[in-house]
Amino acid sequence: MSQRFEHCRLIGNKITYLGRDLIFEDKKDRTWTESSAWDHLEKEGWELVAVVTDKNGQQVAYFKRPVR
Repeated sequence: MSQRFEHCRLIGNKITYLGRDLIFEDKKDRTWTESSAWDHLEKEGWELVAVVTDKNGQQVAYFKRPVR
């Protein structure tokens, strides 16, 4: 059986939780300070997958972690 992952992204200081295949899930998003958002994701077991720059020049960080 293959391992399943959940995903989220961080834009500036806002964490957005995503479902499989990057379809939005019904989870509450929360706004943080940028440093506390990074700390929260690390403590919750999220692994950084990629950082890209969107069309507006803003960095978007994508994370994954195994589904529990």
